[in-house]
Amino acid sequence: MEGLNRIRALAAEVKNKPLLKVIDYLLIREDMNEKYLNEEKTLKGMVSYIRSEARKLAEDGVAMIEDSTVYNWAIHYFDESNEDLKVSTVPVKEEKIEVKKESTKAVVKVQKEKTKNKEWIPEGQLSLFDY
Repeated sequence: MEGLNRIRALAAEVKNKPLLKVIDYLLIREDMNEKYLNEEKTLKGMVSYIRSEARKLAEDGVAMIEDSTVYNWAIHYFDESNEDLKVSTVPVKEEKIEVKKESTKAVVKVQKEKTKNKEWIPEGQLSLFDY
C-alpha cells in the first residue's frame, strides 16, 4: 500500500475538484500500487500528460472528454515510462531570488532559469483575434 500512500501524500495540498476526482479514481485502483511508487511520476506530470492528450482531440481549441477517458489517461501515465510516453522529465522552472540591500530599501531580483527545448503553451483566456 506504499504506492497508494504516495499518491495520498502528493495530493495532500490539491484543491482542484476535477483533479481530486482523478486522484480518487487512482486510489481505488489498488492493482496500480507498485506503479505509483515510480519516483519519476508526479501529479503535475500526470496533469500535463492528460492536457496534451486532450489537446490532440480538440477541434478549434475545444474538447469534450469523458471522465472514463481521462481516468484511462491517468492510469496510462503511471503504467508506462516517461520515455515510452515521450514525456519530458525536465524539471519545472525554478526561480532564483536575489535580495540586495540598497540603503534602507531592499531590491528583490527574480531570475527564471531557462529550460532547453521548452515549447510555449498559451494559457489563460484567448482572444478571438488570435486565430
